Amino acid sequence: MNVLVTAGNTMTMIDDVRGISNIFRGRTGNKIADQMREAGHEVILLTSSPEQVRGEMLSDAFSGGSLTIIAYKTYDELLTKMQYAIQNNRFDLIVHSAAVSDYKVANTYIPCEPSEVSNSGSARVVIKLLQKVGKISSSHKRLFLELVPTEKIIDKIRRDWGFRGYLVKFKLQVGITDGELLDIARASRAQSNANLIVANCLEWASERAYVIGRDDVAHAVKREEIAQAILRRMQ
Repeated sequence: MNVLVTAGNTMTMIDDVRGISNIFRGRTGNKIADQMREAGHEVILLTSSPEQVRGEMLSDAFSGGSLTIIAYKTYDELLTKMQYAIQNNRFDLIVHSAAVSDYKVANTYIPCEPSEVSNSGSARVVIKLLQKVGKISSSHKRLFLELVPTEKIIDKIRRDWGFRGYLVKFKLQVGITDGELLDIARASRAQSNANLIVANCLEWASERAYVIGRDDVAHAVKREEIAQAILRRMQ
């Protein structure tokens, strides 16, 4: 079976040097990719932390299928590399576990000098657009970032890139009950036309997860058993 797994998290760039990363940097996707490889499948892994795979998971004797590692850092890199991989390979299974930024920086503003403050209609303009070239100077005492939503990559997999195989989506929430999580996960799976969704909360994501298919039945599994649970549900 040919498998694509995404793992890690995306970075949103402030300028050509600095970026902001999602705080959640789970290793679940990397582990899933290696377990799929051990089960004899041909795996392409898109990950923001390839050093974890090389340093920790492939230290033992390499057997089973194959594992090709492709690194990314930013949202745009992940988007571009996923599109290329999906449109140039015939995958049977896509496991999209990467924590993707919901917003990206559209513009950066700095406070106006007192002499520059003006009234524009009913609004008082106190910030001005900063023209970014390369690296933003560290001399600014304050910066204001304008964030705009990113495209949902998971929704592009079928709709725009024509994937017809088995699609697994991941959903991470914070500070809600298990019942609320399951309701959100079921709706999210349907929205993306995914076959399966793996849902958990940040508070216990390192321990367990719920796996929910199109029958809406939720199965609780240990974190280290997610790959096996996916393969079982595909049968």
